[in-house]
Amino acid sequence: MSPLRDSTRARDLDRTNARWLLDAAYEEGQLGAGEYHDRIAQAASSVTLRDLRALTSDLQLPTSVVSTHPVGHRSTRARLVAATAITGVVLVTGVVVVTVGRDGSDTEAPGPPAAVLADPGSGAHADAPTHDLTTPIDPFTAAGIDAVVARYRFQFGDTVATSLVLYPDGVRVTRAAAGAPGRVDVLELAERFEPTGTEPIPPRASPLDLTQVDAVGVERLIADAPALVGAEAGHVEHLLVADSIRPTVTVYVADGGRAAGYVVADLAGASPQVIRTK
Repeated sequence: MSPLRDSTRARDLDRTNARWLLDAAYEEGQLGAGEYHDRIAQAASSVTLRDLRALTSDLQLPTSVVSTHPVGHRSTRARLVAATAITGVVLVTGVVVVTVGRDGSDTEAPGPPAAVLADPGSGAHADAPTHDLTTPIDPFTAAGIDAVVARYRFQFGDTVATSLVLYPDGVRVTRAAAGAPGRVDVLELAERFEPTGTEPIPPRASPLDLTQVDAVGVERLIADAPALVGAEAGHVEHLLVADSIRPTVTVYVADGGRAAGYVVADLAGASPQVIRTK
């Protein structure tokens, strides 16, 4: 049999194997929480073997991970630890993939915006947001998502980011680091977006215009996500907005302290792909 080419279509098994390798790399400290988070989401939507190899080609991968962990079984679990000290979701890598078409139609993903990144330390800003900067934000509501984008625009003078992660009581965003090619600044929202460090840009990551996120659609997706993954009693731990192969919103659901699955949708919260953990 001839070797598989990079252009060969990936199977669910290939995506699962890639997630195991990412889990191991995270547990060994090769990946930061943000990188691991982004790559896991990208693995779920990878189309070809090339896409999956791009997510793991720069990692040191222990042979034991491949040889001792058959499909559908793991002896260890990777835990996401958010920079905001919020406990992350435990990702279990046996999965069932279900495609759900909310309106039955395909949507064309928008291309990356042509925008100039502002220096995070410059204090550049556009018009002031219409709300008090000390007003608490609920990131899981449409109003809260709009408020996050408004504060981001006010502080940086643009709405271009590399990723946005929303927690029930926290916000984490990454944007291109000024003067540091290949790296992003990691920021957390208090009254302002405060820098907490830098990390490498994940493979295939593209700039994302946060105004392309449909806040109402994403709020609806958050509400629907537990039922979509078959965990009606579960809750949303966090969601990731990023653009790798295409711009997506990934909503992570937990049930009883364990991962129940996640949902990958477009920026309007439509055409979700459901990944259920076993």
